[in-house]
Amino acid sequence: MRYILWLLWLAFIVYALFMAPGNSPGNDPIFRELLTLQSRELWLLTVFSWLGIFPCIYACLLLRKSVKTRGTRNGKLVPVWPFVLFSFGLGAFALLPYYAWTSPSRTGSAYEADDDERTLAAECGKTGIARVVASKLTHLVLLLLTLSMAFYAVSQGNPERYAEAFNQSSFVNIMTIDFGVLTLLSTLAILRDARDNRRTGYWAWLGLLPLAGPLLYLFAESEQP
Repeated sequence: MRYILWLLWLAFIVYALFMAPGNSPGNDPIFRELLTLQSRELWLLTVFSWLGIFPCIYACLLLRKSVKTRGTRNGKLVPVWPFVLFSFGLGAFALLPYYAWTSPSRTGSAYEADDDERTLAAECGKTGIARVVASKLTHLVLLLLTLSMAFYAVSQGNPERYAEAFNQSSFVNIMTIDFGVLTLLSTLAILRDARDNRRTGYWAWLGLLPLAGPLLYLFAESEQP
């Protein structure tokens, strides 16, 4: 899994820099409209906004119990907060290296946190950021935002215009692929978190439901004292 994630990250970078079709952001009116939230196509605005919600969801998965660290193959600890922070601007470009770097060299129980990690998580879980991202209210707000945007996009958006923008704008093309990668990556994020917290790995299938799936997973978690 480690090498697959690294290859995916490198392939995504090469594609974004050299292969993405359409106008570059500097000559792209669609990009300027999205950046100023003036696009008239609701599907474009929705996906663009969802890419702002996704990093919040990953923050909830990774930071709700601590500013979490995970052992790498050589035994060093990797702080997660820089990757989460940069994901708000770079999306999967920032998160793929974290998951690749911290992927174990073996499968199965290698994902499970040891007792020292759980103790560290419990101690750091008292921090303000951890309390916010662990709050069911935070998860509810994110879920309501996700569903309300989906409702407006489905009821008033035009998928054909989105398809046209996908071919005409390199930014829309890349952000669409980024959204897909973040969705698939959330299955791994849930799997790791579930095994760290001694929950069944079947929860990972919820990651295939974009945004709402990981939030439902978080809702189903029992409150910790």
